[in-house]
Amino acid sequence: MKIQQRNCQQELVETLIQEGLDPVLARVIAARPFPEKWGTEACLSPRLGHLDAPDSMQDMDKAVNRLIKAISENEVIGIETDHDCDGQTAHAVLYSALTEIFGVKPERIRSYIGHRLQEGYGLSEALKNRILEDSPRPNLIITADNGSSDETQISKLSAEGIDVIVTDHHQLPEEGPPKSAYAVLNPTREDCDFPDDLIAGCMVAWLFMAKARSQLSILGHLKSDAPSLKNLLDFVAVGTVADCVSMARSANNRAVVKFGLSLINQAKRPCWQALLPLLNRRKFRAEDLGFLVGPLLNSDGRLSDAFGSVNFLLSKDLKEAEPWARQLVLQNESRKKIQKRITEESLVIGAQQVSLGHKSLVIALKEGHAGVHGISASRIKDKFGRPTILFSRKDHEPEYLFGSARSIDGVHIREALARAKSLAPESILKFGGHRGAAGLTIPLQSLSAFHRAFEMAVAEQVGEASLGPILWTDGELPLSHFSLEFVDCLMKLDPYGREFETAVFEGNFRIQSLKWLGQTEPVHLSLLVELKNQKVLKGIWFNAEPWAKTLKAGDCVHGVFSLSDSEFQGERQLQILMSHLTLQPL
Repeated sequence: MKIQQRNCQQELVETLIQEGLDPVLARVIAARPFPEKWGTEACLSPRLGHLDAPDSMQDMDKAVNRLIKAISENEVIGIETDHDCDGQTAHAVLYSALTEIFGVKPERIRSYIGHRLQEGYGLSEALKNRILEDSPRPNLIITADNGSSDETQISKLSAEGIDVIVTDHHQLPEEGPPKSAYAVLNPTREDCDFPDDLIAGCMVAWLFMAKARSQLSILGHLKSDAPSLKNLLDFVAVGTVADCVSMARSANNRAVVKFGLSLINQAKRPCWQALLPLLNRRKFRAEDLGFLVGPLLNSDGRLSDAFGSVNFLLSKDLKEAEPWARQLVLQNESRKKIQKRITEESLVIGAQQVSLGHKSLVIALKEGHAGVHGISASRIKDKFGRPTILFSRKDHEPEYLFGSARSIDGVHIREALARAKSLAPESILKFGGHRGAAGLTIPLQSLSAFHRAFEMAVAEQVGEASLGPILWTDGELPLSHFSLEFVDCLMKLDPYGREFETAVFEGNFRIQSLKWLGQTEPVHLSLLVELKNQKVLKGIWFNAEPWAKTLKAGDCVHGVFSLSDSEFQGERQLQILMSHLTLQPL
């Protein structure tokens, strides 16, 4: 494990200090990729006033006019979304806007989510057939978080008289937006003037509904006291953080997550009322959305049909929300067990490929599970510091391998897949995704050819750069900053997320005492550590590395950590969250 300090924009550090910011906070901010044109307000105080207007998105007026026609003429409207958290929250946004704000009767709405394991990703053929066989059949389909690569199925729906409005954020295929779609709302379109192509799919859906509400109001179709679309930004906040879009280079993402978190923590919606105590939280932070809420909702799409999560989000009261919440928690525990098995098997195969000098890891599992590949791929990617793809078969399609890809900084995974397809066209049937994550399907017999092509594509991007796991830090933390006051300062920088990771520091400690913890086996290390000024602090190292079993009281260690707080017997205490320890010589 290589420990490396983040590079700072030194001019920005000096500017922030001149504006009165603590020098350590200034260093943290300047080590994240904020666009200079922002200034500091959008970073430090994100608000809805920083949102870009939806008007500049290509096809927006066309999509809004078609939706208004459907509402006015009492057409049946279908909502078709992806099965992950981004898609689930987008589904909740669309359904809530249509029924609670626009007055569409629930019986005039049909909901569709492709079953990940049985129907595959996106607007698949199986899902298209289900739509065509449905009764009542929709006149209009609105997709969210998918559809950009589904021209084949969209053309068949169009031929049957069903208009399709695509709302998505994934990069478009080489041939461009699906030609048979009535409208395509996607900020990654080359002909789209919307200034932010880093927003999540749920945000694209929300912008569509926001523009539709505005137009309906102008036309007099909505009462002056109609609910605001702002009330749905709690859903958008969860989907945005869970989908790992940039929390540094998008003012839209920072603003909606900041505002959405405040809505969640007000706990007015039954789903949050049920979830906060179940997850032992008085309030959520952005990292909780990514590490607790997101995986909980995602487990339903990975192991089931994702409608459990949507029903949970849309619960009308606490009596309805609580059973859904408990079911999601139990389902997530099952997901964790499957993931643990897959990750352990993948670690062995990944280590073998690293020993052979591979710059990429392509792992085909005999007993895999396509629903949890993405999570395990992220673990393997972090462990070995290489782009990683995990493949497995599905029972009903044994001739194909279905993969989830996760990438490191410096490798655009979708571009690598596009390059691999150009090198070995027959080795990839279909793929889609963005910079950090992607999904793909390949013929079983093409695994070796695909791996060779993908390895070449990754090598072209990384060049001579050395690969391996890197633990990035924000440098050493002055002794004066080990305080609850500084923890509060760090919390003011929330929302944290991708590209604006939680501040991580490094420093030397002496272990005063330690204790191993764990419900079934001792895997977490609780420590009391002594600083240079002889101050003693409580520390915890979750899922500590096995070698840590050799640590003992009196050892000197170099630690990589973040600061947090905990509460014991009603008293708030400073806590160090260790992420890595290295034994130091005395």
